[in-house]
Amino acid sequence: MSRTLLLILGVLLCAPVIQAQSVSAVTDTLDLDQIVITASKIPQTLRETTKPVIIINRAEIERSSGRDLSQILNQQSGIRVNDAYGAPSNSRILYMQGAAAQNTLILVDGLPISDPSGVGGLFDLRLLPTNNLERIEIIKGSQSTLYGTDAIAGVVNLITRSGGDEPLSGSARVSYGSYNTFNGNAGVNGSAGNRVRYSLHYNRESSDGFSAARNPGTAEEFGNDGYNLDALYAKTDISLTEHLTLSPFLHYSLNEGDYDAGSFQDAENFYSLELLNPGVQLNYANGSFRLNGGYNFTRTARSFETEFWADEYEGNFHNADLFGNYRIGENLQLLAGFNYQDFSIPGGEEIAERDARILSPYSTLYLKGLGGFSAELGYRLNNHSEYGNNSTFSFSPAFNISESVKIYGSVSTGFKAPTLDELFGPFGANPDLDPQRSLYVNTGVEVYMLDQSLKLSAQYFNREIDDLIIFSTQGYINRDRQNDYGLELSADWLIGNSVQAGFWYNLIDGEITTFDADGNERTQSNLIRRPKQSTGIHAGVAVSDQLYIRIDGEYNGERQDLYFNPENNFAQEDITLDAYTLVNLYAEYKLYNGRFTVFGDVKNLFNTDFTEVYGFNTTGIAIKGGLRFSI
Repeated sequence: MSRTLLLILGVLLCAPVIQAQSVSAVTDTLDLDQIVITASKIPQTLRETTKPVIIINRAEIERSSGRDLSQILNQQSGIRVNDAYGAPSNSRILYMQGAAAQNTLILVDGLPISDPSGVGGLFDLRLLPTNNLERIEIIKGSQSTLYGTDAIAGVVNLITRSGGDEPLSGSARVSYGSYNTFNGNAGVNGSAGNRVRYSLHYNRESSDGFSAARNPGTAEEFGNDGYNLDALYAKTDISLTEHLTLSPFLHYSLNEGDYDAGSFQDAENFYSLELLNPGVQLNYANGSFRLNGGYNFTRTARSFETEFWADEYEGNFHNADLFGNYRIGENLQLLAGFNYQDFSIPGGEEIAERDARILSPYSTLYLKGLGGFSAELGYRLNNHSEYGNNSTFSFSPAFNISESVKIYGSVSTGFKAPTLDELFGPFGANPDLDPQRSLYVNTGVEVYMLDQSLKLSAQYFNREIDDLIIFSTQGYINRDRQNDYGLELSADWLIGNSVQAGFWYNLIDGEITTFDADGNERTQSNLIRRPKQSTGIHAGVAVSDQLYIRIDGEYNGERQDLYFNPENNFAQEDITLDAYTLVNLYAEYKLYNGRFTVFGDVKNLFNTDFTEVYGFNTTGIAIKGGLRFSI
């Protein structure tokens, strides 16, 4: 089968020889008028935002047809998704600007999703397919003033596709590749009259995978660890009046598969992850006033089975958010809102239900267009059912020196509320915990050159988190301090109307300061599995109206990891993981006016042997070919 897929890819790459066409592209300048929602909760163009924004649009998502969400995010500057190329049974751990995974908030259409039963409230990215996404917006730095708990490092907003203007249109994709990997999805969208738009998408994935655990060479061959994923997403936009729209939605995912016992340890274990996420959104717009509201419920159920034991976990999360913004004048807007969140873990015969709530009024003042100066000033007050009150603020100024140069900066605070297990769990619970608190400072510059076809950007950041919640001999306590800092450089260049190239470089470092019982300090580097230096590069070429080819690569420097050696009473051992370089290749060929697309994707083109997590495997060369079409 691999030879067949290579043949398909070869045909794609040789297509210009068979049928040469004129080169085409949508534009030869960077689009600074793209509308961004996530950065401010109000529609703003990239020119108007005071924060650096990454936008992954629908075209880029489609040109990543052979990759999942974690691999798409892993290609972005400032983001590291550990185990993105590991076995499909392994969790994907997202680090934004070096912060712990629990400090990045995941949104779907601006509404947070959370798993109160997960470690640190961490949500599993494997439950979120990409076929129903219109675009992805990424905002780095503390966003707690707008989005509340867990947004210390930033937010990733997954924006779903809406209904179309035609009564019925649809799209589908099917692909097959290495490790007996299958992906199929189909979607329909359209309108029913002038008042109703609808969108419905279904996704099915399966793979035999490969052994999650690495064989140390002293054991028999390890078994493969595969998975199956079924996901359904439905959304309807109902225009009740000229100004008022109501949008109910439903997201359901079920991911089941095999997993191993740990580093270098094979096992025939089974896991199941289930997500139920219904909700409704409201939008009212009339002149200078806009009102937005949203409610969503997230239920996550996880089970793990081994030959010795079985565990089940369930978490429920209710989120309701209502906010309005009023344009006071040409240069001033005010946003004010109220957010309610409820986190719970159902009880059982011997365990009581665990529950906590957060009530949060917030507001932000937006100033723009005063001789090139813009700014955002926000404040949020949080009332937690256990620890009481805390607050956050944000101040983000920006100055457009010219049409081509913008400098910006921010000072913002964030927080992460203690999880239900930390407050009430069976091991080391402490109901007197305070939230973890952060201070984030950054400054940067964006420069547009060559008639806005070349963008250069640079950003420095520093983030300090106090009152870290750690597990000690007394159980969970607030004690230590984390400090992360780094530099990000990037360039995006549209060369003519047929070539798009990009480059990024990240330098990130971090250290933790611990305090013993006598108050003595100890500071040491601790960015486990996060490289201090990493680089990414990509180049896409529209060879013709039909043929598009993209190559991308990444370099990750040495990282530290921890290994708890079972042959040494599980004593902690410090491990250094080697640096590595990955190269990926993608090509697509369009037929029938772009309605039918044949694509091929090769990950790890040169079959690099590398490690993301000590004791676990990563993919070798992985080839996938498929078809994508629309009606």
